[in-house]
Amino acid sequence: MSAAASKIVLSETDVELTLLGSLFINDAAFDQYAPVIKPEWFGDEFARYMFEACQRIHEAGHKLTPPTIMAALPLDLGGTSRGEFYARACSAGLPLNMMGGLVATLKDRWARRSIVDMAARATEAAQAFEADPYEVAGGCLLDLDALMEVRQEKAGGSLRQATRALFEAMSSPEAMHGAPTGLRILDNKLNGYRRGQLYVIAGRPGMGKSAFMCSSLRRTAESGVGVAIFSLEMTREEIAARMISDAMDSVHAPHFGTLLKGEMQEKHHQSAWDASEAISASPMHIDDSARLTFTEIAAKARRLKAEMDAAGVTLGVVCIDHMGLVTPSDRYAGNKVAEAGEVSGRARALAKELDCCVILLCQLSRDVEKREDKRPVMSDLRWSGEIEQDAHVIGFLYREEYYLNQEVDPDIEKQRDARWKMEFLIRKNRNGATDDVRLWCSIAHSSIRDNL
Repeated sequence: MSAAASKIVLSETDVELTLLGSLFINDAAFDQYAPVIKPEWFGDEFARYMFEACQRIHEAGHKLTPPTIMAALPLDLGGTSRGEFYARACSAGLPLNMMGGLVATLKDRWARRSIVDMAARATEAAQAFEADPYEVAGGCLLDLDALMEVRQEKAGGSLRQATRALFEAMSSPEAMHGAPTGLRILDNKLNGYRRGQLYVIAGRPGMGKSAFMCSSLRRTAESGVGVAIFSLEMTREEIAARMISDAMDSVHAPHFGTLLKGEMQEKHHQSAWDASEAISASPMHIDDSARLTFTEIAAKARRLKAEMDAAGVTLGVVCIDHMGLVTPSDRYAGNKVAEAGEVSGRARALAKELDCCVILLCQLSRDVEKREDKRPVMSDLRWSGEIEQDAHVIGFLYREEYYLNQEVDPDIEKQRDARWKMEFLIRKNRNGATDDVRLWCSIAHSSIRDNL
């Protein structure tokens, strides 16, 4: 077969006519498939016109019958009568159980045409003297990101199919569990870091967000699950120091700050080296670029997933530290609520696309400091509405010791009792119960453990 003969036809009118005919002859087809089909997927203008006409008929509360469909047809069909066109489309139609393939082909050809159009626009822009090549590249990434978001949309299926898939998954319980958090109690409460879900972990400065991220994800990676950390705040050296101090697993180990200053005692060298080797051997990637848009994060995560897949590793967790430092797009131009919603919405979409857990670390508003009880509530999330809606799990970190240490005349007994304690307050759990989880922590070692 020649190379030219093997090329895919990007606009297949026969497929589009067959899909229309299938919608005409199957009573349940429009309810099942129309919600996931977009008019712009049709390459043929007349096919697009007819699909939109059918949508209008359906939205008006009418059934797709021969009279309603033919009434929507133009008088002039190039020498073909309305009845002849309708009969031709119906004769090409396929049974309901074969329509999934038609929809997939329609979407595939639209995606390919879109890529060709993007390439043409990018080529033209790149050749313009006044164009900034990096802005051109950024526009390409935005276009490709929008295309990838459409990839997640799947045709509907019956309840029977959904329940069958659920019971098949239940026959293998380990497949229902998410990636390990490194904390048994959180694995029990949240079922681990679940694939396709967005976790928002928030707290005020000093509450231990970075410590939690480093300690938890170190053990996630050491279990063999791929982890990607996009750290817009800390350098990879800072993260490495935290993880090494944590992995030495002793309150007598050097603090991570000591490691960063190069002041570690000789007696700790070997255990620090062993911890470093274990971390280095785990499937973890750290990107400490100072400024990233979400489009750039998504592009890097996709590339990393492909690399891990090739190495036989499953990317289980993508963590972004923190969402307030993600460079916003120009779409909402300073509207902080809309910008936060864009980040959380795209993070949720990325979790579904890559079939992994996405963790967003998030700062809480200063309103917490104005209350006597400093334990966070949902309204403390900055620009909280969209985040609350998008997240599957929202957890707040709280350490009473931090606030006791700020008091002028602290209660020594309370201080002693609060030492080594952290609370993980589960305030949203879409697939489980909310609860207050008590953990052991050493912030100086960046260590979080199950409560002893």
